[in-house]
Amino acid sequence: MAEAIPNLEVDIVVVPFPNAGHIFPATQLSAHFARRNYRVGILLPTSSTAFASPHPLVRPLQIIPLPDPFRVQAKPVEDALDSLLLAFFARNTSLLCVVVDDMLSGLIDTCLAHSVPAVSLFTSGACAAALDYVSWQLDVDALPDSSAAVPIPGLPDDIALTPADILSIRHKPFGGPARPGGPRRQRGVEGADGAIALLINTCGDLERPFLDYVSKAAGKPAWGVGPLLPDSFWRAAAGSTGEGEVRSGKEFGVDVKELVQWLDAKPTGSVIFISFGSLVAPSGEELAQLAAALDDVNLPFVWVMQPEAEAEAEDAMGQPTESGGRLLLQAEEVAKRRQGMVIRGWAPQLLILGHPAVGGFLSHCGWNSTVEAVARGVPILAWPVRGDQHHNAKLVVSHLKVGCAVRRPVDGLSSATAVTKENLASGIRRLMGDEGIRRRARAFFADGFPESSSSSLDAFLELASSQFRPGFSY
Repeated sequence: MAEAIPNLEVDIVVVPFPNAGHIFPATQLSAHFARRNYRVGILLPTSSTAFASPHPLVRPLQIIPLPDPFRVQAKPVEDALDSLLLAFFARNTSLLCVVVDDMLSGLIDTCLAHSVPAVSLFTSGACAAALDYVSWQLDVDALPDSSAAVPIPGLPDDIALTPADILSIRHKPFGGPARPGGPRRQRGVEGADGAIALLINTCGDLERPFLDYVSKAAGKPAWGVGPLLPDSFWRAAAGSTGEGEVRSGKEFGVDVKELVQWLDAKPTGSVIFISFGSLVAPSGEELAQLAAALDDVNLPFVWVMQPEAEAEAEDAMGQPTESGGRLLLQAEEVAKRRQGMVIRGWAPQLLILGHPAVGGFLSHCGWNSTVEAVARGVPILAWPVRGDQHHNAKLVVSHLKVGCAVRRPVDGLSSATAVTKENLASGIRRLMGDEGIRRRARAFFADGFPESSSSSLDAFLELASSQFRPGFSY
């Protein structure tokens, strides 16, 4: 049973998916609302009790006991929201809307049942949302050539997809239980049926054609309101990022002062930063190839290894595998020989990306990592593992042209083929030596938080204040 906070004086309820990569951007969205003088309550899992509010008008509204936040069942969250909405109406408390994470899209039905406007929050990007939608609209068997890329009407030509691309990116994780008597609800553009708007963790500067496409496909407004990074990030000079605010509740696996001293001693643009996020990683075999490639290119590096990601590592065919301590030992041995640093556990990623010594980011292209790198002007070497990471990699490499792929298309290798030392060494050299990529990467967000996103937030809240209310007719 959820533990309720008695004070229900809020204007907007935000329900993030209970995972750090979703809670962080949802919290920053809440801060944007609060800075516009709206009171925000957030539903949080038990694992987030260390939550630090970014603004006095943002507070946890309920704590939901969830035994495994990485494989959460929607039912406890649904029950908590249902009880909360009943409590609002029992006290005749006004509520503008409920913002629901796309991965919990079944909660839209809970809002519908109480006649409360629901808004779908996409913590990933618009390109990912568009390509997810497209991959299920196209008939792969009807395409004329199995190897030719097919332009998608309404999307940029540089996002053309081959049938192999389409099959590899098709995934429809469910976003919640079925409506009574209705089909099982999916996430994505189609899963937002019943929501009155979409808020997407991106901006027009990065993804205008994709935002327009998603809005048209969904038949409702799709506002870019990000990147949803902390205010201190946008204010900070390079190398000083307010990292504690963006990673609250996490203990770093490195002494930050020692890390900064280590980076300060390296030439500008010389360090390759390596991180695959907190949930997935390439196979242990492929990571061993990475260690060998780092030995070969002989560049200083910072390599972040997450215990959770190691446990979830997959082989080239997508099967789970264990990497164990052997890989960590190999990486540390290379680090000793090649002026590298291995961080086991959480790392101050924004601080690292903001340091002048960092010249490239070898990344799985999770959306948070992608926008953090682009916002800091750091080129990306894309090594996606699963899900929307493939979409984000395509955006980075083919459309924004602020990075390159671990393997070039001319290598002629399928996504199921294991990445080799040669692929990685070649990719690192391309990334670190391409001044054009570096120049384009530095061109974004020179003026801080995008004006287009500020305008979108204002437009959304104006609509929320004037039209979103209990009893709103769907």
